[in-house]
Amino acid sequence: MDRYGIERCIVSSTIANTCDPVRGNAELREVAGKGRIHGCVVVNTQYPARSVEDMRRYLSSDAFVALLIRPGAPGGAVTLDECADILNSHRRFGKPVLVEAADRESVLAADEIARAFGGIKFVLLSMGGDAWRTAVAAADKTLNLVLEVSGSLSTDKIKLAAEIVGAHRMVYGSNLPVADPAVTVGLVEDADIPDADKKMIFEGAAKRLFGWTETANPT
Repeated sequence: MDRYGIERCIVSSTIANTCDPVRGNAELREVAGKGRIHGCVVVNTQYPARSVEDMRRYLSSDAFVALLIRPGAPGGAVTLDECADILNSHRRFGKPVLVEAADRESVLAADEIARAFGGIKFVLLSMGGDAWRTAVAAADKTLNLVLEVSGSLSTDKIKLAAEIVGAHRMVYGSNLPVADPAVTVGLVEDADIPDADKKMIFEGAAKRLFGWTETANPT
């Protein structure tokens, strides 16, 4: 974080993401909320009851600032049908929901979810990957969608999204451990957008989304 000028980070457990959400979330609790590290609870749609239990256990704490929903089938898209019960239980917490959206199918599925749960902010991780135009079009119409700008390395996507959606609904994400944080920093820095928009992507949008008040660099 110091190397790349990152003031805050939101982390989820690799164990929770790949095989065991209960164990992974429990291990993350040991570091979440300490210093500049904030936790993200991971749930899997294949285990709705267990997911609701973990949300109740962790999301009431300020140490955990977001929920990440994983599909029951690895590599698939999270659909409205399979996550509706989880999100109904999540309403009380009012914290942003992260959804992996690395392709067109995932973007369209996330858009349907966001339209069904208009009171929740949804962050499209990877901004649609190569289907970033689909992600921009979806966010243009669905106002509770936020674009996390990692994924495709096209600076054109940053410019187009800033023009259509607005930098206030775009957040920097490192995409660790898949990519080096500097890659996405450079992606934003090299985009043909005003410096004010770059600052918004690096810090302003995240401060609004997660309720942070301190000044922060890339988040």
